[in-house]
Amino acid sequence: MLAYSIDRQILKIALPLVFSNLSVPLVGLVDNAVLGHLNSPLYLASAGLGAIIMSYILFSFGFIKSTTTGYISQFDNLGNDKKITTIHQIIIISALISFLLLFFKDALIWYSLSILGEPGAINDNAAVYLDIRFWSIPAIFLRDIFIGYLIGIKRVSTAMKIIITINLLNIILDYYFVFILNMNIEGVAYASLISESSIIIFIIIFLINDRGFLNKRIFKESVSSFTSLKNKLLVNGNMFIRSVILMTCFAHFMSISADHGEIMLAANTILLNFFFIFSYGIDAFAHASEVMVGNSVGEKNVQKYDFVVRSSFKFTLLIALIFLSIFIIFSSNIFSLITSHIDVIQKAEQNFFFLLLVIIFGSIAFCIDGILIGGLQHQLMRNIMIISGLVYFSSIYILHPNIGSLIWYPFILFFLTRSILLFLHLNQTRRVLFS
Repeated sequence: MLAYSIDRQILKIALPLVFSNLSVPLVGLVDNAVLGHLNSPLYLASAGLGAIIMSYILFSFGFIKSTTTGYISQFDNLGNDKKITTIHQIIIISALISFLLLFFKDALIWYSLSILGEPGAINDNAAVYLDIRFWSIPAIFLRDIFIGYLIGIKRVSTAMKIIITINLLNIILDYYFVFILNMNIEGVAYASLISESSIIIFIIIFLINDRGFLNKRIFKESVSSFTSLKNKLLVNGNMFIRSVILMTCFAHFMSISADHGEIMLAANTILLNFFFIFSYGIDAFAHASEVMVGNSVGEKNVQKYDFVVRSSFKFTLLIALIFLSIFIIFSSNIFSLITSHIDVIQKAEQNFFFLLLVIIFGSIAFCIDGILIGGLQHQLMRNIMIISGLVYFSSIYILHPNIGSLIWYPFILFFLTRSILLFLHLNQTRRVLFS
């Protein structure tokens, strides 16, 4: 009976998030489709390079949403003051990060493009894209905190509506700026900036209805509670290191793609969007695991924890099979829809099998990530990511002379290593959480 109840609770949290999460990579796919039908693959390649740099930065700080959910779910029975204090402290940390990123914006863009790109038109267009997108970072951090909080308190349908609305706005603005105003890559960037900043409207509406977050007494306690703030900085520091290594591997993969020309870069940009569609879809179940594991740890209920873990693996396998089937059946149609450049389509088809292997080997890692985040086991996640990153770059070094034809192999090995190591540490995690 408990197993059935756990399954239902996970589905109740995850299913709305599947639809809302999938709207995020759908925006990337629409960006690709809009730029892929312009008169040159240059725009698609430039946006792909700019997007991977932007993703590098945002994913490096992606812990903001996950740690918010982890803390809020564990504080489920401890009253609103504890939750509000947590949100205040995470906002303080995010505001500091936003200030530093915007202050060093020009240097970060120049440095990123000098490492990942090649001097010329691709870099120039990517720089234009990034210069606009950087200004949306504070709003994106606020969005992650807000959505993380809503997931943590199980108001998932509200989170779903907000995410879908923001991303639909992005798609509409994409079409308007690029095809009506002929703004090309600038249009795609401004569409993202405006839609991502619209989260402020939703937050204002929320604060009008829930004034507890504006409580001056709690805010002063949030700032003055040095120990609590320090602990969150340490947790977020571990997750930051993990995220940086993950995105460094992604960025390096795109850098090698760029070294082999705009066709290879454009093709792998499309394939990575397939991967992001899968990862955002399965991430919905990881978020559900975060909440349910957090609740079971907060309640010190080991039986509930065990059922959550089993249910998480069951749904991960099911979702992976569904996505693999859809990708295999419809890949050619989607390639043609995204771009009209035959050479880009052919290159994407050549590398498609490798993408399937990344999805297969990476699915277990996504599942266990949710379990560990819910248990706030961030140090373990950091250590495993360090080892996986070393495996990736070691394989790059070994294959270096022939890396052009084997570009996907280190990427596959990276995800396989993560999945194996995370799985091997599951029993240890259980002992730590309930000892």
